[in-house]
Amino acid sequence: MPAIRHRHVEVDGLKVFVREAGDASRPTLVLLPGYPSSTRAYVRLIDRLAADWHTVAIDYPGFGSSDPLPDSPTFDRLAEVTGKVIDLLGVEDYAVYMFDFGSPVGFRIALEHDQRVKAVITQNGNAYTDGFGPGVEALNGWWNDKEKHEETVDWFLSLAGTRHQWQAGARDPENIDPEQAVADQAVIDLPGRAEYMKALLWDYQSNPGRYPSWQEWLRTRQPRLLAVWGRNDPFFIPAGAEAYRRDVPSAEIVLLDTGHFALEEAADEIAEHVGTVLAKTFG
Repeated sequence: MPAIRHRHVEVDGLKVFVREAGDASRPTLVLLPGYPSSTRAYVRLIDRLAADWHTVAIDYPGFGSSDPLPDSPTFDRLAEVTGKVIDLLGVEDYAVYMFDFGSPVGFRIALEHDQRVKAVITQNGNAYTDGFGPGVEALNGWWNDKEKHEETVDWFLSLAGTRHQWQAGARDPENIDPEQAVADQAVIDLPGRAEYMKALLWDYQSNPGRYPSWQEWLRTRQPRLLAVWGRNDPFFIPAGAEAYRRDVPSAEIVLLDTGHFALEEAADEIAEHVGTVLAKTFG
């Protein structure tokens, strides 16, 4: 099991935190985390893959151990900074693993990096309106009537709300490490960070309008694609995984008996599927 290296790289005056493991001369898997998690959520997957592959996991600005953006955050800016980190690390061709927020960040980057992205692994990472489940209804209500649903979104930013996200759809809540939510909440509770996260949740409504361009990229590029999904996820439901086949008919769809943070209960299964995709992609 190779050691995970931890460091910051500077981009646009921000210190951006990176976890990296494996031999950098081997093909690279870039891991993009979800909300509100840091790349700490990928440690178990990195441990399973880094003996054979070069793995790079990046905390977005304002997440985990990365500096926040100095102005109001948007998905465009998260993607811009994250794409620059990939470039600064000297990563050329790569596969990308997108979870949750990783999908809107990752597809924005993919449209820029284009041919460099050789495979897409999406784990409960939505790119189709089919994928929205009941867990997103509260946010949708807030986008339509901000004042009426403010308290619901504030709860979403509380420790109870963060725990709810980690446990959502899990086979057994006791399989979910409670320290994950505590660590994420420690970041949200930093001065100004809850409003920062709320601004991103507000900007999330910009993503569905981008779906057609992401789908067009998929149709044009036909990357090797794995949609490995916790099928009990209330936020992004299995229909969102199945929808990828509309644009990439060869897409592999794997639905696992777990929830939103699928790696907490299914790290072995997911690592096996990801390793197979990487081997088929890079030989």
